[in-house]
Amino acid sequence: MPAFLQKKTYTPLLFFKVPKGTMDECDNMEKIIKSLEKENNIQVQRLDILRDRAARKLYEKLVEGNLRSPFPLLYHRESLQRVYGLADTDLVRSWSKGRLLPDDNGDGEEEVTVLGGEGGELEGEEMMDMEEMELEMDAELSPMQRRGKEAMKRRMEEGRKKE
Repeated sequence: MPAFLQKKTYTPLLFFKVPKGTMDECDNMEKIIKSLEKENNIQVQRLDILRDRAARKLYEKLVEGNLRSPFPLLYHRESLQRVYGLADTDLVRSWSKGRLLPDDNGDGEEEVTVLGGEGGELEGEEMMDMEEMELEMDAELSPMQRRGKEAMKRRMEEGRKKE
């Protein structure tokens, strides 16, 4: 059966790329992904942003507001993890399994930002921005998602009271 007639199966793994030969980083990442597909028997969906308008719009939505050089981009739909640029095989393997990836700040040291923890007091203006952002995000939630979020908040507050 020809490839265009085959029904597409869901895969949480997306690879945003350009046509072969256009960008060396994409070609090298393609080799890494092909070897991982064979090794782990996984499937990565490839989206060419120069040939597919829908892929281009999705790519722009995923990278909006990001200051990094975001190409090529690997995106995991379920863990929401992103890998920007040319990465090593171990990092791509971790990404494909949905593991938590280190946050690369460019200085070689890992830094973890925790909101609402000890010493994590936010200033007035930052607190307002966070509240506005949370309200915007809440507006997009379904009623069931909203109830789940409220239940998680209650559990977190109860956990803090116990400590």
